Amino acid sequence: MSWALEEFYSAVEDEFGLELDGGNAEFLDTPAAVIDYITEQTKAVDDLSPEEYREHVASVVGELMARTLGVTRYSEGSRFVEDLHVR
Repeated sequence: MSWALEEFYSAVEDEFGLELDGGNAEFLDTPAAVIDYITEQTKAVDDLSPEEYREHVASVVGELMARTLGVTRYSEGSRFVEDLHVR
C-alpha cells in the first residue's frame, strides 16, 4: 500500500474514530467503499437522515482525499490505485 493511501486511511480513522481492519484497508479501494464502510460502522449525528448522513460523510471523505492524496476530482466508483493514480 502506498504511503499516501496509508495517510488517507489514518486520517479517516482519526476523523471517524474507526479502525480500518487493523490498518489493512485494501478492501476499501474506492471512495464509495470508504463512505459506505463509515456509514455502516458509525451512527448519524444531529438527527440526520441516512441520506443526509451519507452526504456528510462523503463531504468529509472528499476533504480528507484532497488533503492527503491531492485528489479533488473523482467519482465515488473511482479506484484509488488505477483511476486516481495514487501510488
